[in-house]
Amino acid sequence: MAAFVWLAFAGAAMAKQDIPQVNGTYDVPGHPNLKVRVFVHYPKVKETKPLQCSVDDPTSGPVVDLAGWYLQPGKWNYYVNTGSAPSSIGPDNFLDLAKSSFATWQNTEVGTAGKVSLNYVNSTSISRKALDGKNIVTFGSAPGSALGITYIWYYQSTGLAVAVETDTIMNKKFAWSWTSYSKTACPNLATYDAQNILTHELGHWVGLDDHYTSAYADNTMYGYGAKGEIKKDTLTTGDIDGVAKIY
Repeated sequence: MAAFVWLAFAGAAMAKQDIPQVNGTYDVPGHPNLKVRVFVHYPKVKETKPLQCSVDDPTSGPVVDLAGWYLQPGKWNYYVNTGSAPSSIGPDNFLDLAKSSFATWQNTEVGTAGKVSLNYVNSTSISRKALDGKNIVTFGSAPGSALGITYIWYYQSTGLAVAVETDTIMNKKFAWSWTSYSKTACPNLATYDAQNILTHELGHWVGLDDHYTSAYADNTMYGYGAKGEIKKDTLTTGDIDGVAKIY
C-alpha cells in the first residue's frame, strides 16, 4: 500500500507531464515500472443503427479481450465532476447516470461483484487527467472527434498488472443527452447518450480492451459510439465473460 500512497503525492508533479491523446501505451517519466494506457473513443464514421423505441437490447457472444490490468479487491473510490455537466444533462443527472454506469459493472452477474467495490466519494472540480490519487469522471477537453478518453495508470507485470489510477474525460464539445435504457426507451437520435458512452469507458477501468470488428458491434466494449445509441448501458455475455477472466 505504501507505493500507492507515495504515488498519490507524486501526482502533483506528474500532472504537468504531457500524455499523448492518442490510443496507445506510454512511459511515465520518473517511474520506470509504471505505464499509462490511453483509450480514445471515436464516433463511428458510418454510425451503427441505434435502438428504436420498443426494441430489445441485442446480446453478443464474442468474448472481450483483456487490456492487461485489474482493480485490487476492496474499494475503488471515484469522484464525479458534477459541475462539468452540459446543461442538456445537468449536475444531478450526471451523478445519477455515472452511478448507474458504475453499477452496471457491479451487477451480481459480473465478476467484480463482491470483490471490487466501485465507491462514489464526492463531487470534484477536477476536469483534467492527472496522476493525483483521485479516480475521476468529468466532462472536459478531449482530442478532436473523440467522444471520450480514458487514462489507466498501472504497474508493469508479467501477468495482469495492478491499476494505480483511472480517469475518464467526456468531450464537452458534443451534443449530449441521457436516456436510461429500457425496452420502451426512445433515445434522442441527434445526440450522444452520456451513460452509453461512460459505461463503455468504465469497462477499461475494470480491465477490458476495445474491439473494432463487426462481430463486436453489439458489445459494450465495441470501440465506436453512435448518436442515439443506448445499448451499451447493459452488458452482453461477451462483456461479462471477459470480466470473468480477470476477477
